[in-house]
Order: sequence, then structure tokens, then C-alpha cells
Amino acid sequence: MIIKTTLYNGEVELFFENFRHQYTCNNKKVTSVTQALSVINKPALVAWAANMAVEYVSTQIEPGKSYDELQLQAIFEAGRKNHYNKKQEAGNLGTFVHKWVEQYIKGENPAMPVNEALQESIKRFMTWVEKHRVTFLLAEQQIYSRKYNYTGTLDFICKIDGKMYIGDLKTSSGIYPEYLIQTAAYRFARVEEYPEEKYEGQLIVRVGKDGTFEFAVMRDEAWFRRMFVAFMAALKLQESLEAIKEFKVDRE
Repeated sequence: MIIKTTLYNGEVELFFENFRHQYTCNNKKVTSVTQALSVINKPALVAWAANMAVEYVSTQIEPGKSYDELQLQAIFEAGRKNHYNKKQEAGNLGTFVHKWVEQYIKGENPAMPVNEALQESIKRFMTWVEKHRVTFLLAEQQIYSRKYNYTGTLDFICKIDGKMYIGDLKTSSGIYPEYLIQTAAYRFARVEEYPEEKYEGQLIVRVGKDGTFEFAVMRDEAWFRRMFVAFMAALKLQESLEAIKEFKVDRE
């Protein structure tokens, strides 16, 4: 399926091909913000994956018990895939939380989930909204930079104390540095299309799948620009890596 988004008062048509997960504009490939940031090394994920494998194997092997070759192979293979299974499970929970908040922002009055951890996460989100008198202006907005040819989808734009912020919702276990770069890229593209919009900064709202909640606000303009420079470096590196894939080597 191909999804078309019209931006810049109809001057830009952005196409997303769902099967290949590929964006194009004017028959040219467009890199998404998350694709560009995939070049950033994430050592914590490597350690987490290793821990998931050890965790599974340690529950399957009993001291003093004998195992034949096939039994061991099955245990090791399942351990190797355990991080993927855990990621899928966490992804399902995260998708639910993200969808609930999106529906709330759009005024669709979603029902409160039955799951207690999800309930706690959402209650903490609502407490934050009420405490800071947050007013949501829009949700799930596609952005595109004509100047730098990248795209993405920002989670929401809101006002706090009358000042506008670009917001991103996360269901991860923490707030990571690349989130600052991500929201800077969203903000730059949004202002490029709507230069009349004036933003106080960006904020990350983390609604944990385990009931935890936290948010971070970035108001410093110099910091915003430094984060955008970091994003451009990641974007150029990603584009170079894609170009390498198309290079044909002469073999003798």
C-alpha cells in the first residue's frame, strides 16, 4: 500500500510505500529521522540482548542434570532469540500505550485499559497533563524538510503556559540522548514548513510500560541547534551508507 501526504500547501507530495517502508518525493528517496538515527551506536542494547540470552539459558539448564546435543542446541537457539521475543512483547505494550495517548490527544476518549501497569502509566500521564495544564494542538503530524530531504512523524504539538512545544512520546525504559536529536529534527522541519510557528522548545514524555513516568524539556536554543547539527551528521552518514549499497564492484 502507498500512502500519500500533501505538505507545504499542496506543493509537496510525499509517498510512503508500506511494503518496503520507503519514502519518496519527486521520485527521489527520502530518509526518515529514525532511519538516519539508526547509525548511532547503542551499546546498551547489545548488553541487554546478551542479558536476555543468559537469562533464558540460566532458567533452562539445571545443575547436575545431563543434556544431549539436541537438547543443548534447542536451549542455546531459544536463548539466542529471547531478546527478539522480549522486544516483541515490549513493542506490543508500547504500541498500546502510544495508541491510547494518540487517541486521547485527538479527543477520541479511549477506554481505560484493564492491565494494571498500563493503567498506572496512563494515570501518571493524565496527572502530568492536568498539573501543567497542557493543551494539545495536534497529533501524529508528518514533517518533511525540502532543504535537507528528510521526513518523519512528530507525536504531538502542545502548549504549556501559552508556549508551544514539539513533543515526542516514548514507551522505552529511559530517556536517551538520541531523543533530543530526533525532536530537534522534527522541530526544524516543522518550522521550515510553518515559519510563523514559534516554539519554546521540545519535550520528551516517557510513559513506561511498567507504570513509570517522566518527562524532559529542552528550552535552550543553542542546545537545539547543536542537536540539529548532530542529526545532519547522522543523516549524511546514513545517505552515504545507502549509496555504498548501490556501488558495483568490478571483479576480475
